[in-house]
Amino acid sequence: MTHDTEDVKQKVAKTFDTVCKDYDCAPLRFFSSSAEELLRVLNLRGNERLIDIAAGTGNISLPAAKILSQGHVTAVDLSSGMLDQARTKAEAAGLNNIKFHCCDLESLKQPDSSYDVATCGFGIFFLPDMHNGLKTIHSQLAPGGWLAITTFLENMMEPLSGMFLEKVEEFGIEPPPLSWKRLDSPDKVDQLLMESNYFGIGHNSQQMGYYLDNAADWWQVIWNSGYRGLLMQLPEEDLLRFRNEHLGDVQALADDKGIWMDVPVLFTLARV
Repeated sequence: MTHDTEDVKQKVAKTFDTVCKDYDCAPLRFFSSSAEELLRVLNLRGNERLIDIAAGTGNISLPAAKILSQGHVTAVDLSSGMLDQARTKAEAAGLNNIKFHCCDLESLKQPDSSYDVATCGFGIFFLPDMHNGLKTIHSQLAPGGWLAITTFLENMMEPLSGMFLEKVEEFGIEPPPLSWKRLDSPDKVDQLLMESNYFGIGHNSQQMGYYLDNAADWWQVIWNSGYRGLLMQLPEEDLLRFRNEHLGDVQALADDKGIWMDVPVLFTLARV
């Protein structure tokens, strides 16, 4: 593992440790609704062994554990803070067929062919080496096993995201490349999966967007997501000015339904 790769992983873990406590806020509900749809598409029998990669606060892991009454779930994530949230919810729900591992995917200590299904909600594009990560997942799956992932398509969180990034640049901060754009089309996902030895690839795209009640809801979205890292580069007085100016622009978009946030999601299934 190179130093750069390790540095990327540590930054991802730190980002999600920072936002974990409010990651399940209502304005970010597309995470839970997309997880529900992915499990619907998977149509689990109830006895599968499932590993959830980049499990976060358990949006896929917990409902999967409820379905898998004769199976079990292993939830893996780099962020201990996110997994703590998932573990607390699992305990409250009385789920005893789920285990949590805070570790790097590549260092997960499991025998090959340990699972029938692998899921990953909006996480593959965070892997520094996506091919290596998918090959590791491939080795964990039994022959004929399923991979099920969600990724974002173009126009994610528009028009709000574009407005936010333009305002960030006005304040002298250069946004880095957005990780999710590495897999923002079916063709990109197809190429990656085929190069990683998956087959039988199928897609289903759906609009998972909704109206936010007001600009304050949008602030919750950016404050409890990866965008927060950009905001934390601003001095306190600039952050306050940024918030006031940006939320004023966003509120101006409101109509009688609220403020629309586009969330186009690609659901992908593949076999090994």
